[in-house]
Amino acid sequence: MVSLRLFNDIRTTHTKKSVIFVQFALLRIAPLNQTILLYRKRRGERVRYNELIDTLQQKYEIQVQVTGDSPTIIDIRLLDGNEQHWDEHILYVGRLKDPPDRPIMLLAADEPFTLPEGSNYTHIRREDLYHLFNTAKDLIFEDLRGDGIFFQLAQMALNKKSITCVINTAATLLGNALILVNSGQKVLAHSTTCEIMDPLWVQNIERGYCSYEFVQKVRSNRHMKEWSKQGSETRLITLPGDLQPKLVARITQEGHVAGALIMIEHHTSIGHIHRRLLPVVGRLLFDIFNRDSASEGVHGSFYGAILYNLLDDTDISNTLEYISISGIDFPVEMRVVVARFVHRMENRYLKSTFSMELERIFPEGHSVHYKSYIGILVPLVSEKKTKELVKLALNEDVSIGLSWPFNNIVEFKRHFNQAVVSIKLAQRFGRTNQIFDYSDFYYYDLLNNYMGKKPLEQYRHPALQVLREYDKANNTELYATLRTYLEHKKNLRVTAEALFIHRNTLVYRINRINQLVKLNLNNINVFYSLLDSFRIETFLHQ
Repeated sequence: MVSLRLFNDIRTTHTKKSVIFVQFALLRIAPLNQTILLYRKRRGERVRYNELIDTLQQKYEIQVQVTGDSPTIIDIRLLDGNEQHWDEHILYVGRLKDPPDRPIMLLAADEPFTLPEGSNYTHIRREDLYHLFNTAKDLIFEDLRGDGIFFQLAQMALNKKSITCVINTAATLLGNALILVNSGQKVLAHSTTCEIMDPLWVQNIERGYCSYEFVQKVRSNRHMKEWSKQGSETRLITLPGDLQPKLVARITQEGHVAGALIMIEHHTSIGHIHRRLLPVVGRLLFDIFNRDSASEGVHGSFYGAILYNLLDDTDISNTLEYISISGIDFPVEMRVVVARFVHRMENRYLKSTFSMELERIFPEGHSVHYKSYIGILVPLVSEKKTKELVKLALNEDVSIGLSWPFNNIVEFKRHFNQAVVSIKLAQRFGRTNQIFDYSDFYYYDLLNNYMGKKPLEQYRHPALQVLREYDKANNTELYATLRTYLEHKKNLRVTAEALFIHRNTLVYRINRINQLVKLNLNNINVFYSLLDSFRIETFLHQ
C-alpha cells in the first residue's frame, strides 16, 4: 500500500502539473475567440466603392465622374423609378428619376441630376448595364458568402470539432485542397475531401513535412523572400516542379511568421473570396491545432513535466517515486539533444515550432523546455538524424549539443547539462550553428571546473613554450604542426592535408620538432601530456 505521505507528494506533484496543463490549455483556446473577434471587426470592412470600381474597370469601359467618400457597400439595387428611401451604403445602378435626399453611390448611363455633396457617380455604357449589374452583385454578395463560410467554420471550432473535421469542411466550402504547415514546414493538418494531383505535395503529406529540397526552393525564390514578412497576406506561387498553382496565406503570431495555409488550385479557380478568406481560415485552423495539442498532447506533456522536474528540483526523490509507481518506461540507452537559439528568442510560437521539428526528427523522443534551452530525450542519434540536425542548426540559427549515452533516467540532468556545456564552450571558442558533441568538449569542461590549488598554467608541458619561442624567432609553424599531428593521431597523410602542405614538408617539420623537444612521441603518456597541454592553452587563451 502506498503511504499517505507518498500519496500526498504524488498528488501535490500531479496537481502542480495539472494546473500547468490547464493554464496551457486556456492559453491555447483563447486565440480562437481572438480570431473570431478579429474577423468580426474585419467584417465591417466590406468592399468599398472605390475597390469595386477598380475591379469593374478591368472588365468594362467606365468613367468616374463624381467622387466623394468611399463608403462600404452592403447591398446593390437596380433603379426602377419607385425609390422612396435612400441609403448611403447601397449601390444604385440605372437611370435616376428623382434626386436623392442624401449622398449616394450611383452607376448610370445617363447624366443624373446634381447629386448631393459626398456622392459617388460613375458613367457606364448603356449596353453593359445588366451585365455589369450582375457582375457587381456577384462581387458584393461574395463577401456575404465568405461570412457564411467563416462563421460555419468558427461554430465548428467553438463546438470543439477536430482540426481534421474543420479543414475538410473548409476545403469543401472553398472548393480546393488545403494544407496547414508550421514555420518549420511540418504538415500539421490537411484535407482529404479534395484530391491533390500534384505528386510533390502528395509526398509532402505522406512524409508529414515538406522536403528539405522544397523548403530550399521556397527560401531561394525571390518573390517568396519579398513576401515572407510583409506585403499582402496571400500570394499565388508556382515553384519549379509544381503542377498546380498554390495560394499561400501567411499566418503570423506575435509579429512572427508561425505557419501558412496552402490551397492547391485544381477543382475551383482561385478568386477574390479565396484571397480574402484564406488568411483568417488559416489562423482559425492554427488556433484549433494549438487547442487540440493542449488536450491530445497531455501524454507527451506528461513526460515533459517529469523531465522538467528532474532538471529543476533539488530533491528528485518524489519524481523518481512517481516514475516507479506510474510504471513509466524510458529507453535502455539514452542521449540528450539540446538546442539554443544563437540570438535571444522570446517568441514562444517559434520555440514551439522548433520543438516540433526536433520531435519530427526524433518521433520516439520526449521534449522539454528549460530556461533558454529546448531539449529532447532520445534513444539514439543515427548518422541520418545527425545530418538532419546539421541542416536544422544552419537553417534555424541554433546551436545543438549532444550528451554522452546513459542508461538510467536518474542521470538525465547531468547529461542534459553535458549538452548545454557543449553549446556554451563552443560559443566561447567562437563556434555556433553547428552540432557539438560532449566528447569533443569534456576535457574543456573538466578544466572549467578545476578547483585545484595549482594554477592550470603549471600543468602545461614545457615543450610547447620551446616550440612557441622557436616559431617566433624563425617565423615557422612548428607549434601548430605538432598540435595538428597529435590531433590526427600521427597520421602523416591526413595531417599534411589538414595543414595544406606536402608530406615531405611535414616529415621535415616533425624531425625538427623531435630535435628541439627531444621527446618520444610514440610514448602514449608523452602523447597525451602534450595533447592535454594544447587543450589547456586553448582553454586559457579564450
